Amino acid sequence: MRWSLVGSLLLVACNGAGDDGDVWNSGTSPVPSTGAAEASADDTAGTAVMTSSGTTEAADGTSSDDGTKLDVGPPGGGGGGCGCELSYIWVANSPAGTVSKINTETMVEEGRYITRPDGSGDPSRTSVNLAGDVAVANRFGGLVKFYAEVSDCVESNGMPGIQTSTGPTDVLSWDMEECRAWYLPFPTSNQRPVAWTGGTAGPNDCDASDAQVWTVSSTVAGLFPGLGGPGGVTATLVDGDVGAIVEQVDIPAEVFSGAQFGAYGGAVDAAGNLYFVGLGTFSPGVLVRVRKDDLGVDTWPIPQGVSSYGITVDHDGNPWISSTLGSGAARFHPDTATWDVIQGFWGGSGLAEGPDDRMYVSAGGGVYSVDLVTLATDHVFVTNETVKGVGFDAMSDLWVVTWLDDEDPTPEGGVAFKIDPDTGVVIDFYNGLDHPYTYSDMTGKALGTVTCPPAG
Repeated sequence: MRWSLVGSLLLVACNGAGDDGDVWNSGTSPVPSTGAAEASADDTAGTAVMTSSGTTEAADGTSSDDGTKLDVGPPGGGGGGCGCELSYIWVANSPAGTVSKINTETMVEEGRYITRPDGSGDPSRTSVNLAGDVAVANRFGGLVKFYAEVSDCVESNGMPGIQTSTGPTDVLSWDMEECRAWYLPFPTSNQRPVAWTGGTAGPNDCDASDAQVWTVSSTVAGLFPGLGGPGGVTATLVDGDVGAIVEQVDIPAEVFSGAQFGAYGGAVDAAGNLYFVGLGTFSPGVLVRVRKDDLGVDTWPIPQGVSSYGITVDHDGNPWISSTLGSGAARFHPDTATWDVIQGFWGGSGLAEGPDDRMYVSAGGGVYSVDLVTLATDHVFVTNETVKGVGFDAMSDLWVVTWLDDEDPTPEGGVAFKIDPDTGVVIDFYNGLDHPYTYSDMTGKALGTVTCPPAG
């Protein structure tokens, strides 16, 4: 069992921050802590299920897991097997209406951008294409793309040169920012999922000029921003170059409800098919697939005891969902329409496949990994804050973004940790974010993993 032993960031703050309030951007030696969420899970019924708790953890911290790993997962590299060296993580600062671009090597935030013209989009999910550019969905409606490289930005404000944000204290006005590629408004009050397709990219081909991006919104606006009204949802496929709608698929309420939070998260497979789920405690327990080739819609019931939240797709094309209650996670096999349900933890939000043939799933105040072959679990990271975002960077380091709860008097949340997945030890961290809330493919590694899966 691999424990990170990461403790209170308040102690870290004393060691890593000056009196002038400068942003902390360097790590520190971990200190002991507890706080991982663990609970027993409900049994599943009525479906083909393989259930595994993986390891047995004793009070003294020992584990029955022999540590064996089948190292047949995607090779290292920013875009999974594609070899695209993507060096940024994009994290939404939801209540501030901005998104941050953080260099995963230098730990410097190189840009912060408004995500909707009025600055009140409440962004949450981010998705990165194989060129490193990001698409951001605003909870209150609207989809926006930003370029990762300043050399791609285009003159638009009439001033010589390219004007663009250089960091968290340099947020340009909507009309001044020139690294925004496009913005597409949506007539909705609820829009969360966003997921790039790989386009025609292959190994060592990081050109995303033909890539498209999926998003899902509530078809009927709700009474309050961030919530949908009675009715279904609309899945929209957008041209990634110009931000124009390519296709739209209206899914009726009897198939998937757009009321309340509607569609909560989305991810794509290698063919560009979109998978999405709702929030398990409010929406019907259904996994939806929108086929890119013919725009057909498939649905499958999610097993009892799995409360869906986050979603990703592994290199075999199998969707995984995290669970907030009951079980820890679940994997779906589209070819057989069967589920594997993983128990032994719960409270999950973000999840991402690692470079070691394991799926990493948030679980309250920590992260578990699940072996893709045996489904054995391992507790790899512990913090006393709630983990939301989970992802991997170009160097195959694990990234964990925690959530800052304003009702909690402790100030440790809202931090992006860079972690060694083999040891669970924090390599570095960045805490200059503003109430971050991101747990989708915030680095592009997941897209690269499904686009260029390993051979064999």
